[in-house]
Amino acid sequence: MSLRTLNDVFFAIVERGSPRLMLHRPADHWIPISSQEFLGRVVAVAHTLQGWNISRGDRVAILSENRPEWAVADSACLLLGAVVVPIYTTLTAEQTAYILRDSGARAIFVSNEKQFQKILTIQNQTAIERIAVMDAMDDPGVTSLTRPIRNPSQEADPQLETAARTVTAEDMATIIYTSGTTGTPKGAMLTHGNMASNIACSLAGFDVHPGQTSLSFLPLSHVTARHLDFAMLYHGVTLAYVPVVDQLPRALMEVRPTIFVAVPRVYEKVHTQVDQKAKAFPRKQVYQWALSVGRGWVDTSKCSFPEERRSGVNSPTGTQPSVFAFMKATG
Repeated sequence: MSLRTLNDVFFAIVERGSPRLMLHRPADHWIPISSQEFLGRVVAVAHTLQGWNISRGDRVAILSENRPEWAVADSACLLLGAVVVPIYTTLTAEQTAYILRDSGARAIFVSNEKQFQKILTIQNQTAIERIAVMDAMDDPGVTSLTRPIRNPSQEADPQLETAARTVTAEDMATIIYTSGTTGTPKGAMLTHGNMASNIACSLAGFDVHPGQTSLSFLPLSHVTARHLDFAMLYHGVTLAYVPVVDQLPRALMEVRPTIFVAVPRVYEKVHTQVDQKAKAFPRKQVYQWALSVGRGWVDTSKCSFPEERRSGVNSPTGTQPSVFAFMKATG
């Protein structure tokens, strides 16, 4: 189907009917979430938002680590035509308050009690009327996503679908704030069309298809991760959520993803750690052998390497790029 809006991505996900749309690891093993279960959760949360009088154009913030509930809250807001405002969990209360005020967010989804308490300390400085917590909460007065989505109907809502299909490519979908490292954070306003057009073409030329698996570990507060997750789900790739980057090595071993996308800094950290741990026999020899195998499989005619990396670190000949350079160039 042609992509006009992010809601079209949601409809494509539901129509595919994947039994393993997502994976998450709440305890000691990975649990799948099907397209139908995702549908039920999204519809239930959308009904909660409607009960809060959230409608088209209203701003709703998400303050959470990567987890299935992030996508549920995101999709529920988008179906209603609301504008999603992602916020980094690492921001201070003061920084968070600024973004909430500047965006005019009326409601917010938070991941856990820690983030919930942070919002409570600044709520009177913002326009926030409602707070929903993704984790289970003992307080019955707190809206917890575990309650409205525990037994979702897994059925579509014709009225909600009709309203979602009236959202246009020109409607605003999200406001993503810059880091603020060069001054006051600025909110980039992106329309459904902005996001959908990139999702439609970003994986063109790549062999991406149902049955493959990828990890969602880059922060969804950033447009790269959000775009990537939408694109993977649209193409039928199963997403395994990694809420904390420290859990990445374990997830790589357990999930064994067929697709891995990261920013250069991630590869730099991997390279540094491997270098440090492979200085002595026999790890050093195994490491050098692995690098040689990797270089043998690299087709340099299809890659563009920075001039300073053409010689390649650890390259005995000085003519072949290293595995590290290859990962950076393609990452």
